[in-house]
Amino acid sequence: MNSTIESPGPSVLTDEKIVAALKMSGPLTIEEMSSIPGMSWVQVFSAVDRLSRSGVVSLRRIGLGYQVVYNQAAPSPSGSLPQPSAVVAETSLPQV
Repeated sequence: MNSTIESPGPSVLTDEKIVAALKMSGPLTIEEMSSIPGMSWVQVFSAVDRLSRSGVVSLRRIGLGYQVVYNQAAPSPSGSLPQPSAVVAETSLPQV
């Protein structure tokens, strides 16, 4: 029986490196993250775009630039990158 093990794609590895760096160091700029060994500015920018669209990170304006902030999240059951946990507020509407 031959089975192959697929390795994660480059974007998944980049995303995981960015999330790990943010967890360890706190908010970072794209320039700071692009100094991570094996990461280019373009890779970091693309990953931050993906991660911000999915809610894993957010951007915070600092002067003329931006910092990337990791959004604390609940663990994902699938083992992939965690998704942010949401807080839902209940409101009562008047009866008509």
